[in-house]
Amino acid sequence: MLCKAKRKIFIMHIHQGILSDLLPQVQTIIMIGSRASDHLRELARIAEFKGRAAYRIENASELQPRWFSGVEEVGIVVGASGLDPVVREVKNRLAQFSAAQDKGMLEGLAQ
Repeated sequence: MLCKAKRKIFIMHIHQGILSDLLPQVQTIIMIGSRASDHLRELARIAEFKGRAAYRIENASELQPRWFSGVEEVGIVVGASGLDPVVREVKNRLAQFSAAQDKGMLEGLAQ
């Protein structure tokens, strides 16, 4: 998640690297982009095969607090250019989840 120094978030644009570089560093992967993207679907399948939780979203409101319970490192894969505003919203939402988790209130956080 975020906030505390021990928590980390990693952001990778698809064209900047391959998923195998990111997977060893994270517990959960958030993939931002179109649900119709075959490429993101395949990357999610690979992440899950490698034992990582992988969630495909189009906007930050789709993030679910339960996805991050006990998670310290989150990877964000950005599936297209022009999604910087969505990435910022996702990072802000993750910060909210992290603060709630620090207070033991993550499960009670409103969707």
